[in-house]
Amino acid sequence: MGGMKLIRYVTALVSCLFLAGCGVGNSVRDGLARAMPSAAARARADAPRPPDLRIPAGAVASTRDIPVVPVPPVPLGRGAAPSPPPAPTLPPPPAAVIPASADGPSLPAPSVASPSPSPMDSEAKPASLRQLQQDAAAWYAGVDSYIVRMTRREVVGGEAKPEEVMLFKFRKEPWSVHFKWVGKVGHDREVIYVKGQYGNQINTRLAAGDAPFMPAGHRMALAVDSSLVRSASRHSITEAGIGSCIERIGALLDAQEHGDRRHGVLTDLGAQNRPEFSQPVRGAELVVPPGAETELPKGGRRLFYFDAEHHLPMLVITYDNRNQEVEYYLYDRLQAPVHLDADDFNPDKLWNNPKPAGKTK
Repeated sequence: MGGMKLIRYVTALVSCLFLAGCGVGNSVRDGLARAMPSAAARARADAPRPPDLRIPAGAVASTRDIPVVPVPPVPLGRGAAPSPPPAPTLPPPPAAVIPASADGPSLPAPSVASPSPSPMDSEAKPASLRQLQQDAAAWYAGVDSYIVRMTRREVVGGEAKPEEVMLFKFRKEPWSVHFKWVGKVGHDREVIYVKGQYGNQINTRLAAGDAPFMPAGHRMALAVDSSLVRSASRHSITEAGIGSCIERIGALLDAQEHGDRRHGVLTDLGAQNRPEFSQPVRGAELVVPPGAETELPKGGRRLFYFDAEHHLPMLVITYDNRNQEVEYYLYDRLQAPVHLDADDFNPDKLWNNPKPAGKTK
C-alpha cells in the first residue's frame, strides 16, 4: 500500500517538473515541495542527495534589496497528479507574475496593448485643403449630371442686385446648363445654354418685367459675350457650376505650392459654423491681391465653405477691399447622380414655342 502511494507522489513530481519546463515557473515546484508527505521524503533520504543549488529562503528574506512576495501553492488533488492550468501565451517581454488570490494560482499580468487613435486624435489632424479639393474632384469625376438649388446675390456695376433663387440643372457632355428662377425675384424666368448647340447662344424665357413691351414667356437668344448678358452677372455662364469652382481651387493650390501668389493666397480656416449648414463645415480664405481679378480691381477676399459629406465648395462669398459683400453663391439640396438627357436642355421641347428668329440648332 505504501508502495502505491510512493508511485503516485513520484508521478506528481514528474508532471510538475514538466509543467515548469513549459513556462509555468518556480511557483509550482515550490508548492509541490511544501505539499510532499513524509513517505516520499523518507524515500528520497535513502538515495544519494544531489547538491542543493537553490538559494535558501531565509537568505533572500534577510536581504533588504530584494522584496519577498509570497506566492501561494498550487492546490493538488488527493493521491493524483494535479490538473495543470493552461500555460498562458505571454507576449514578449514576459509578463510579470502577480497573485490572483490568497488561495488561487498565480496569473500573468495582462499585457497593455498600444492605444488606438481616439476620435479626438483624428479631429486634431483634419484633412488638408489639398485633400478636400481632391475629394471634391473625385466625387465630381464620377458624376455626369446633377440638380441643385442655387441662391445668388451680386453687386454688378456698383449696384446691389436682389437675391435670386434658382433651380440649376447641369450636364457634363455636352456641357449644358438650365436655370429656372423659383423665388420671388424673376419668377419663372429660364435660361438654357448648351455649348456648341442652338447657335452656341444663351436661350432665355423672360419673366414678367424683364424687358419693356415683352410679355412673360417671351423667348430670346443672346450671344454668350453680349453686353446684355455681361450686365446681368459678374461671371460668364461658362463658369457656372460646382465643377468650375473645384477646378479653380485646384489651380490656386497648384500655383501656391509652386510659389506663385499672383492670384492670391489660400488659407485653411478650419471648422466654421454657418447658418446655411446644420453642422460645422471647413472653410478657406483666398486673399485676392489688387489687379488679380477684373471685378476686384483693388483686391479683396473670397471665402469657400466645403460640405461635410463630399467636401464640395457649396458656399462661396466674396468681399471687396472695403469688406463689402459683392458675391454670394450657395448650393444646397443637391441631387446626384441623376440622369439628364438632351431633352432636359432642349428649349424647343421644354418651352413648346417657336424658335427665335435667326436661331439655328
